[in-house]
Amino acid sequence: MSGRTELLVAVGTFVHGFDELVAAADSAAEALRIRGFAQIGGSRVLPRRLEWVRFLPPAEMRARIATALVVVCHGGVGILGDAMRAGRPIVAVPRRGPTSFDHPAGDQLPLLRRLAERYSIGVCERPEELRAAIEQALAGPTTVTYPLGSDVPDIVAGFLGGRQRLEPALGPAAGPEMR
Repeated sequence: MSGRTELLVAVGTFVHGFDELVAAADSAAEALRIRGFAQIGGSRVLPRRLEWVRFLPPAEMRARIATALVVVCHGGVGILGDAMRAGRPIVAVPRRGPTSFDHPAGDQLPLLRRLAERYSIGVCERPEELRAAIEQALAGPTTVTYPLGSDVPDIVAGFLGGRQRLEPALGPAAGPEMR
């Protein structure tokens, strides 16, 4: 791995991959004439424009995230958290459908909509609109500050009926400045 990658695509570890995301990202990279790298998991679609692997060790994935101008991913909390901690612009494409044995991730759209209300995360609900979403992300800031403090202490205090006030253990996360 060397230099800066314009686009990092990650579909996670789901056994069936995410064919629609891989195909849309590869098509967008071709149309926009940008370089990119994709972690495609069990996807049947093999990118033609993007360099790719099926899986990466977590440390290598985080290193690739750190050098990407934009992270395009599914709505999994692991990849989203890594991209947010790295301060990367994010375009998330949700997996859709009910939770089942074959699709344990279920419908990621409600989570992504909720996150997008609080954080600067682009949500692309339709893979055919991914090119425009990537263009918009590339035109924006190259670094994003995501205030990642925890509200768990407040939730626990509320659950306990306000009998005690729990102080946040970490406070707001120190993130990179907006550039």
